[in-house]
Amino acid sequence: MESIRRQRRWEVDNSVAPSVYFGLDRKLCGIYTLEFDDGQRYVGQTVDLSSRLAAHRRRWEDIVAVSFVECGPEELNALERTMITDAEKSFVVRNRAFTNMPGGDAALDLVVDVQEQAEWLSGVRPAYPLDERTLAAERRQRTRPKFEQLAALDHFPEVLADLSMYIHAVIPWPSTTGGLYWGVSAMPGTARTKERRRYFTVNAHNVELLFMHHFSDDGTTESVLNVDGTKLSRADRRELYITEGYYRSYPDAEALYVPLGAMPELYERPTVLAAARSMALGLMRRGPSNFAKFHSDDLLDEVLLHREEPASA
Repeated sequence: MESIRRQRRWEVDNSVAPSVYFGLDRKLCGIYTLEFDDGQRYVGQTVDLSSRLAAHRRRWEDIVAVSFVECGPEELNALERTMITDAEKSFVVRNRAFTNMPGGDAALDLVVDVQEQAEWLSGVRPAYPLDERTLAAERRQRTRPKFEQLAALDHFPEVLADLSMYIHAVIPWPSTTGGLYWGVSAMPGTARTKERRRYFTVNAHNVELLFMHHFSDDGTTESVLNVDGTKLSRADRRELYITEGYYRSYPDAEALYVPLGAMPELYERPTVLAAARSMALGLMRRGPSNFAKFHSDDLLDEVLLHREEPASA
């Protein structure tokens, strides 16, 4: 007996980025159905739901909801035909059959909608959207000067080592979640004075998770690590300088002061690592970061390449 497929549905607003709705599921493979304010439907297949919705918004401004059924790549064509047939029984559908497409079915159809391909083939000039890839490129260009300023520091290797230790130990799936559910900014102007300058800040939702600052008067560099204080054991608190956090949206936060180079030793205390992870994941689960526009993709690139074990191919 054929198993019942789970269908998820989101009511959408054209002023809200698709990734806000789909989150980390935006790369799922399956069949989607667009619902329009006049009751019509459109059924298609994709491996990137966020990009596909962004593409459809260029043509149609009346999309009000999206439904999605996950399936394997080998099932896409058959399931799409079935769902189009089912939709036609109850709704007017906007799908059109294209017989002049070269090569029949193609993997490209999963990335660029076949209707858009046909329009392009007939001479229609596509209006390329400011999609996530383009926005990331613009953000990288905008934030690169501050990254280069940070990378030029004589002690940048030590700064990078502490930051990398934190991100690889505390942030879940950093290459996937970075720039969306958390961010790292290079040389931010936050709380800057004549004697004090921040090197970086890691944020999730609307709270700082970690920042490193340098004091020019005595040459001291240290990090401030915010953790969930309810997870810290009495034993692991010993000999640490800890203060209360100052975040109304996270009242259990406590701040640990960490000298440059001492991050690996700190994580040998098991409840410190657990407390840092609890706070980071809890904030990420609240939704996208409020500081994503300041995220430094270049700095995260350096972090991802700075790891003890080599990345798998």
